[in-house]
Amino acid sequence: MKSKIFYIAILTVFLVSTVCFLPKNASANQKGVHITFVCNDKTFVYDQSKVVYDKRDHDTLSALERRGFWLDGKQKAELAKMVQAHGFGADVAVKYLLVGIDKVFDDICSFANVAKIDSNIVFDTSWQNPFDYTPGRDGVRVDMAKLCSDIVKKLATQNKFVLQVPTAVERATSVADNKNKTALRSFFETNCANSTQNRKDNIALALSKFDGMVVGVGESVSFNKVVGKRTMQNGYKQAKVILNGKYVDGVGGGVCQASTTLYNALLLAGLDVTEWHRHTLKSNYIKPSFDAMVNDNGADLVFANNTDEKIYIKAKCDGQSAKVWVYGVQSEVEYKTLSVVEKKTKAQEVVFVDRNGDYADKVTFEEDSFCLQNPVDGVESKGYLVATKHGRTLHTKLLRTDNYAKVDKIVVKGAKKREQKPDGFLPQAQTYTICQA
Repeated sequence: MKSKIFYIAILTVFLVSTVCFLPKNASANQKGVHITFVCNDKTFVYDQSKVVYDKRDHDTLSALERRGFWLDGKQKAELAKMVQAHGFGADVAVKYLLVGIDKVFDDICSFANVAKIDSNIVFDTSWQNPFDYTPGRDGVRVDMAKLCSDIVKKLATQNKFVLQVPTAVERATSVADNKNKTALRSFFETNCANSTQNRKDNIALALSKFDGMVVGVGESVSFNKVVGKRTMQNGYKQAKVILNGKYVDGVGGGVCQASTTLYNALLLAGLDVTEWHRHTLKSNYIKPSFDAMVNDNGADLVFANNTDEKIYIKAKCDGQSAKVWVYGVQSEVEYKTLSVVEKKTKAQEVVFVDRNGDYADKVTFEEDSFCLQNPVDGVESKGYLVATKHGRTLHTKLLRTDNYAKVDKIVVKGAKKREQKPDGFLPQAQTYTICQA
C-alpha cells in the first residue's frame, strides 16, 4: 500500500509539472538509453547521454534518482512494469523513466501525423439531385500506446536499439459514407391541380418553409412554428378552409394539404410523428385516416428525427401537386400506409327554394338550380403503417381510428314561375355549381 502511494505521488508530481534541466556541463553516464526511431525512412534519436542537468542541484539529483535515471535498460523496464501495475499506461511510464523523450515524441508526431479530412455534405434543393459531397482523406497518427509498449519490451534486454514507429490510420468520413447518410427514405405527393390559384400559392408557401430543412438527431419539429401564423401579412391568401364541418373562405386555405403531404412522407420515412389531428370532413386529396389538419388555434403536426443521422427535407408545389422528399441514413426497412374504411354514411341531397332572393344572382325561376354545397360521405376508418424488409412484412401498426362527418348536398332553386311565351317556348333553365377548392 505504501509503495503504491509512493509511486502515485511521484507520478502525480511528474504529470502536473514540467522538469527543466538547464545545461550545466553535466551529462548522464554511459549506461544511458539510446533509441533510434525510424519513421518513413526518417530517423529520430533519443540519447540519454545527451541529457544535461545540474550536478550541484540536490533536488534535481533526487528527482532523477526517483525516476531511475541511472538504471540500465533492464532495471528501467522493471520499474516501468511497476508503474503500469499501479494503473498507469506504458506512455506515462516511458515518459517518466526516459527524461527528455517528450521532445523526440513531439518531433516524430509532427513529422508522421496527418490530420484526417472528412467529406462534407452539400444540400441544395434547387438541384435535381439535391446533394453534392466534398472529398475526404484518411489521416495518420503515431500509435503512441504501442510505441511506448515496444520501448518497455526492448528495454528489458538492451540499452541501445532501433524501433520502427507504429502508425494507425484515422478513418475519415468518405463520400460513400455520406451517400449512405443521404439516401431517399421516402417521397409523397398529393394532387392540387384543380385548386384555385390562391390555394396553390398557400400550399407552395407552407412547403417552402420546409424546403432545405436539416433535422438533427433527436430534434423535434413543429409545423406551426416553422410555417408561422396564417395571415395576409405573412403572405397567405384567401381560400377554402374547413370550419365547423363546412367549407368556408379563410386565410391560409390549402396549408392543411401541405401538412398532410409532409405527414405521409414522414410516415413512409419511418420517422416519429408525435402529434397530428384529423379534419372533421374527409379530404378529397388523401385516403381516410391519413390527413393532418393544422390551424393557428393549437392543432399542430409535430415530428422527431429518431434515426442516428441527420434528416434532409425537400418540399415543393409545382401547381399540379404538392411533393415532399425525405432523405437520411439508408434503411433496409420500407414502410407503406394502409387505409381501411370500415363504414360509410352516404350524403343526402337537400333542396330548398330561394323565396327571399338570397341567391338571386344565381337562381330566379323554378327551373334554375344552384349547388350551394357539394356532398361529402361520412367515413369511419383506420390507418395502419406496414413495415417490410426484403419483401417480408415485419409488423403492421395501427396508427389511428377516425370518424369523418357527412355533408349533405344542398341545392337551391328559384321561386318564380316563368311566363310561357305565346308560341309555347320556354327559355333554357340556368344551372350553377360551386366546387370545393
